[in-house]
Amino acid sequence: MGIRLAIDTGGTFTDIIAIDDTVGSMTALKTPSTPKDPSIGLLNSVAKAIAAREVDASDLDMVLHGSTVATNAVLEHKFDGLGLLVTNGFRHMIEIARQSVPDGYGNSFFWVKPPRLVPLHMVREVPGRLLFDGSEVEAVDMAATVEAVRELVEDGAKCIAVCLLHAYANPVHEKQIGAMIKEHFPDVFVSLSSEVLPEYREYERAMTTLVDVLVKPYCQTYLQHAAEKIASQSKDAPFLIMQSSGGVVKHSTAAQKPVTMLLSGPAAGILGAIHMAKLAGFDNILTSDVGGT
Repeated sequence: MGIRLAIDTGGTFTDIIAIDDTVGSMTALKTPSTPKDPSIGLLNSVAKAIAAREVDASDLDMVLHGSTVATNAVLEHKFDGLGLLVTNGFRHMIEIARQSVPDGYGNSFFWVKPPRLVPLHMVREVPGRLLFDGSEVEAVDMAATVEAVRELVEDGAKCIAVCLLHAYANPVHEKQIGAMIKEHFPDVFVSLSSEVLPEYREYERAMTTLVDVLVKPYCQTYLQHAAEKIASQSKDAPFLIMQSSGGVVKHSTAAQKPVTMLLSGPAAGILGAIHMAKLAGFDNILTSDVGGT
């Protein structure tokens, strides 16, 4: 057995714990985070842990990583460059939402809707229609869709979410559009609602897909860079990413659907608190997670 590393990247600091399974010892360290490229702070922490344990990178057995990179992107309202493709007739889906008003409809005269994730001028309708059972009524007009995407890109879209009616029942239209975007606009990040959240209720599906695609530029690049560096130094040590669910997945899986990392760091903190509480004999605990961002 070798060294296991657990790394939490926050907006201010990157914390790392190194566990030596051979002797059962543990080392806890802290390094500054590097928000412009979180992989730099992550790799610095790996190097610091290896030096502190006086081992070689080839001794790494596993690298576990939790992060608030996606969390902070949302909290800091980094929503620029978002675009949305919807079915014809559903351009105002995000604007209408669920028509809920905080504190009841008596407050509707005073409540002002918060800004939407994507402004209305960055939403485009595309021809094509599916029924609730996934059967096709109208094929996607790909020429019109290419033009719609081109308009979004010319207006500054760098990330595009695709949320079509009833795509949860049949993803074929969204997959066709996704393939087209990757072919004609390779620099644009794209997320399909049928892959992110294949469930009915298009508003919730669209919002989740928008969050997924807006955090992709922040998560995909740094995860890939860190994974390549770790793989080049270690002996096939798996690089696993903490999910909001409390489980872990391969870095490549997390990079494809980074919305699952939204509560990555906080989920890991809760799991750690539960473990420590059990060791200490406490059944009921109150936890607090405070970061620097």
